[in-house]
Amino acid sequence: MARISECRNTLLPLIIEKIPRMIEAHLQDMERNVTNFQEAIGDMHEYAASLQSVFTTVAAMLFEDEEEYKKCIQRIEREGYEVGIYFGEVKEMNREVVLQLTHNIRMNSFGYVCDLINQHVHDPEVRSLLPSRFVNILNTRFYGYINGFLFAKDKMMTHLHNQKVLIMGQMAAGMAHEIRNPLCSLKGFQQLMTQMAADRPESMGDFLNYIDICIDEITKVENLVSDFLLLARKNDAQKNRWETINLNKLFKKVYHLSAYFVLEGSVDIRLSLPSTDIFVQGIPSYIEQIILNITKNSISAMDSEGILCVSLSPSVDDKQVVLTFTDNGVGIPKRQLSRIFDPFFTTKEEGTGLGLCICKRLVEEMKGSIYVRSKEKEGTVVEIRLPLVMP
Repeated sequence: MARISECRNTLLPLIIEKIPRMIEAHLQDMERNVTNFQEAIGDMHEYAASLQSVFTTVAAMLFEDEEEYKKCIQRIEREGYEVGIYFGEVKEMNREVVLQLTHNIRMNSFGYVCDLINQHVHDPEVRSLLPSRFVNILNTRFYGYINGFLFAKDKMMTHLHNQKVLIMGQMAAGMAHEIRNPLCSLKGFQQLMTQMAADRPESMGDFLNYIDICIDEITKVENLVSDFLLLARKNDAQKNRWETINLNKLFKKVYHLSAYFVLEGSVDIRLSLPSTDIFVQGIPSYIEQIILNITKNSISAMDSEGILCVSLSPSVDDKQVVLTFTDNGVGIPKRQLSRIFDPFFTTKEEGTGLGLCICKRLVEEMKGSIYVRSKEKEGTVVEIRLPLVMP
């Protein structure tokens, strides 16, 4: 071991001097062979600086005595593990990029270091031991790095799985609850009708009334199941029905359809449309459903003095259409605002909690976005943005 320490003063400065070239060669290889490498790494200067620190530490480890060398090996494995967690959990780096990254680092650095050892170390035993140590150091860090990376990815996958199971459970519970209510009504009224038909044939009026109630309850179940199916799967067949839509005309049509809800809620709807027609590419029935859902939500949140302002306008950059619904209703409590798009989340006694969730689904399917701002006791603003197209 004394002979290794004798090489330190000569060889260590030469290795450290070569480190910038090793890093430069590594970065050039990665940029040439990995698509969007800079985007995956982020700050290239920070990454290069971290490699400089690692290579300097590794170079110094080559010349330690046996006891200190073993301690360094344990430490560098721990450090590699922490870096692996960082790249897997924080950077969310792709597995293939990670493998190519670590392989390239080892190959580049090994070539440079071995050349220096062969040129400047003449003792055969030392010339054999130093490359062996260098490979051991690199592999130890690599295995620590990979173990940390895999741990981070496994943790992430477990979290995503648990989130999916939780959401599925909530949806299943909500679906069961919403279906069970009308089914209980159906069962009860069918029992009454059976008894009436047997005991009181003259009570035909009540009998027909119960039939109407049963039909209404069946319709609720049908609508709920339709909404659920629309929410649960992508309706790829609908893409064939995309067309260029004149939003001015569609808004006027839906405005008249909303008359029933306006009368029922005794509120005032104020429609503001631009003087020139605005067009989007999408599915008319989707946009009608979105407008009606949001209109109903707004009306139900206001009292008899309520005002709903609906406006349509192009965005500042003329790339999007902005649909805005502004009401002066009760507003949404801050603690509930983050959950309004969750399936089956509702604050209404008769609501299913699918309306806004479906609106978001339909808007995003048409390459748009939906935002909600609200303040309790002041009102709510719903803003929808869709890509603007030329007629």
